[in-house]
Amino acid sequence: MFILEAPFVSDFLQRTVVDNQIPVLKTDFTETLTLKNQMNLLEQDVFFEKVNATKFPALYSNSENSSVWLNKYCQQSKPAIWVNDFKNKSKLREIFAAKHKNVWFKKCSLVELKKLDVQTLPKPFVIKPLRGFASICIHSVFSDADWQHALTEIEKEVVLMQNVFPDKVVSLQEFLLETFVEGTEIALDAYFDENGQPVILNILNHLHQAKNDMSDRLYITSAEIIRHNYAGVLDYLVEIGNICGLKNFPLHLEMIEESNGNYFPIEINPMRFMGFCVADVEFYFYGINPYEYFYYRKKPDWNSILETRENKIFGMMGIDIPKHLDRSKINFNYDKFIAHFSKPVHYIKMDYRKFPMSIYMFAEVEKQNFTELEYILHSDIMEFIEI
Repeated sequence: MFILEAPFVSDFLQRTVVDNQIPVLKTDFTETLTLKNQMNLLEQDVFFEKVNATKFPALYSNSENSSVWLNKYCQQSKPAIWVNDFKNKSKLREIFAAKHKNVWFKKCSLVELKKLDVQTLPKPFVIKPLRGFASICIHSVFSDADWQHALTEIEKEVVLMQNVFPDKVVSLQEFLLETFVEGTEIALDAYFDENGQPVILNILNHLHQAKNDMSDRLYITSAEIIRHNYAGVLDYLVEIGNICGLKNFPLHLEMIEESNGNYFPIEINPMRFMGFCVADVEFYFYGINPYEYFYYRKKPDWNSILETRENKIFGMMGIDIPKHLDRSKINFNYDKFIAHFSKPVHYIKMDYRKFPMSIYMFAEVEKQNFTELEYILHSDIMEFIEI
């Protein structure tokens, strides 16, 4: 059973829902979807009667906005409890405190942030919304001098994003400060089956321009990245499942692989895979339809899949508009951006006057041509913007 909610549902996800006649909650938002008349829409009372009749209902949503429905109609259900626990980053840190004893964290309101004496805080640390999405209002602080810049940027982003996401998704008035953990950042989509066993659907490296870069500019995946992380990530997912008792539950997990090989969870985004259209990369890169795999409890044959993708790197880019620009007075040149890539796999043009991103780009390169993706990582993007 799926809940499709704002802000965005890809055509690929809509077509998957239609082709498989997956039961979908009927809402005001589903009435805006292009394929609504072909969907298996259930009225709210019927949908949530089914949810509440099952101890471990298999629910998927494309958007964390769906948490509003869970808290209204099935607040005591397992999915609602897990969503609320994982979405609150302070609660998540409490859950994993025994496993990661070297990490400090502190919860603050926006008003309290402005009064903090940063000199008393151990550095480096990261500041982020207590409930967050798409790297909004996330900043790293390596020295006292970084603090004022971080506060200034947060204040700008709060104004920019205040009407884009509900408070249940991005808490622009509540923040978490926590230890900055060094290592390689990875992101993955997975689900727990009816027996509580984790199934991995993708693993990506999240690359950054510098240590203080918190954008979603570039994620890459490859046979090498999957093989390197698979066993360690699977073991960690087993631990998460055992701690929380997860069954029939999808999630998107972001982690740090430390230099000693240990993994540290940055955040768990519950009941969904990667946001907006980004979970579709599983299909475009590896032939895995993540929505069907969760719905039918299918498991990828990773050995066979990766054999056909040796020496290739797949890049997913979320291109944001520089914050100093007035979005209403610019034109993003989509054609010029797409033409940069030797092998575009798929792209979705976004309304950058409404959303944080201008385009999501999926591209493939041979390993020796990685500079094609790396160029975009370090670009200021101004060459693709007409003012």
